[in-house]
Amino acid sequence: MRSKLRSYFNSFCLLFFVEILSSCTKNLTELNVVYQNDFNRSSLKNIVTFDYYGSTKDKIFYFNGSKVLGPFNNAGVDFNIDDIPDHNVLEVSFDLYTHDNWEGNKPTQYGIPDLFVIKYDKNPRFLTSFSSNTQYKQSFPEWFPQGSNPAMGNAIRTDLPGRCAWKDRKNGTVMYKIVQQFAHSNKSFQLSLSDALQPFNAECEKSWSIDNIKITAFKYY
Repeated sequence: MRSKLRSYFNSFCLLFFVEILSSCTKNLTELNVVYQNDFNRSSLKNIVTFDYYGSTKDKIFYFNGSKVLGPFNNAGVDFNIDDIPDHNVLEVSFDLYTHDNWEGNKPTQYGIPDLFVIKYDKNPRFLTSFSSNTQYKQSFPEWFPQGSNPAMGNAIRTDLPGRCAWKDRKNGTVMYKIVQQFAHSNKSFQLSLSDALQPFNAECEKSWSIDNIKITAFKYY
């Protein structure tokens, strides 16, 4: 009888430890940072910058004591990432600086506000508007045209100097943190950032730049 009880006890312990082990191995996540850049080394590898007329160069400048990518106005940038390890989710994060007089959802002659556009693999992922002018609402953090939110809403900082037209203002630049996760499994990925600022080609009046970009690949089991 004692031997049978010992056998039952050993079997129970074995099943218990198997269950614990299996529960510890469920829902594991692997992650790999596949691209990261703070632009302080002036590295433009994997980057293509462009404006309305074609590709551009020398799009790194100093802002608030460090280097950032920009400035952009009616322009944009592509980040091209290859050889991504096995994954099923990507996360994109970066700091967005909106410089000077962004006017959000303000009606314009052509019906286009101060738009900012994010594309993944050439497909629109997010289209929104930003305002640093309290007279006008912005769409962010919602899609345009649904959002009608206060100027500078959800900003990380609103106390930065302007870049050009508002360079003497302490609240001339607004900083936002953009973080998005989405399903993805291809070995390559293109992140595209661009704008449709109004009026056209008025870089001193309003522009944008980015910093601290990071793209992370996750493998969820």
